[in-house]
Amino acid sequence: MSRKGAWCSGAAVALAVTASAPEAPAYCRSNTCKVPELCLQDDLPRGDCKPLRWTGDCIGFSIQEDASREVSYQQISEVVEAAFRTWQEAPCPGGGTPGLRVLNLGPVACGEVELNARDGKTQLVDGLVPGNANVVVFRDMDWLATTGHTSEMLALTTVQFDKKTGDLWGADMEINSNLYDFSVGDDSAAPREDLLSVVTHEAGHFLGLDHSLIGPEATMHYRYDRSDPLNFRTLHEDDIAAICQVYPPRDLSASTCNPLPPHGFSPECGSDQQVTCGVAPRAAGGAGGAGWSAPLAVAALGAAAWRRAGRRGRRARR
Repeated sequence: MSRKGAWCSGAAVALAVTASAPEAPAYCRSNTCKVPELCLQDDLPRGDCKPLRWTGDCIGFSIQEDASREVSYQQISEVVEAAFRTWQEAPCPGGGTPGLRVLNLGPVACGEVELNARDGKTQLVDGLVPGNANVVVFRDMDWLATTGHTSEMLALTTVQFDKKTGDLWGADMEINSNLYDFSVGDDSAAPREDLLSVVTHEAGHFLGLDHSLIGPEATMHYRYDRSDPLNFRTLHEDDIAAICQVYPPRDLSASTCNPLPPHGFSPECGSDQQVTCGVAPRAAGGAGGAGWSAPLAVAALGAAAWRRAGRRGRRARR
């Protein structure tokens, strides 16, 4: 477990609604120094700045059970699974697909952006740290009531990580359904935004990618283009190069899949948890079942913003 101050939370850059950016040679990875202009492209640190990534090959996400007035839970679940599948099935240049699996752990009650860890500020219950969920949540109301949320943001992904290593510990995705209307079909047009495009972009942040400056054709470009609303559904070669570099292809058939957050899983927010030992997620979308057990386990798109341990970081803009 890390000591107080050993982790930070930060919002991956947020997605906004108009397009234009200078050309740049390639993708960028999110980094521990919270500097969007620092474009790390491999596993090597630059000074004290380290690139972010999940250390395991199996990552879980959950969807807040209230879903949205606009989109049903089932629709949201299908969209988020499709978005992560796009990244998982990217055709890597040397052959194969990225060495990671992303599983849907089903609905959770908690819709808070939080990380419960033994950091000196988390309230312990019987000596245990409350569990977590990597949650996808729709904000149908009061988007602007939260510090760091702006009206131009379509969505915001907040990541928590070990600032000493760059290991990702958690990620939470918020969708701005308060100020924007989303479509789940193939006929998206202003003023409705394509949900799959937006979530595919945010999934890139969830996996450790920052905004690409290569141009608006890249899924990780920082602005959503209403004139080409479905563009972000498919990856550009720049996006493919990024995900294949962070998670190189490898045979996952013999590896054990544990998609639970590093500090344990719980469908409840930390303040609502009584105990965390033995909590298991409900199976959904193929997650769970006989393949693994659930013991207590030890970005509108925009510019990155960060806060220190024990406080919520949520700012991003794409």
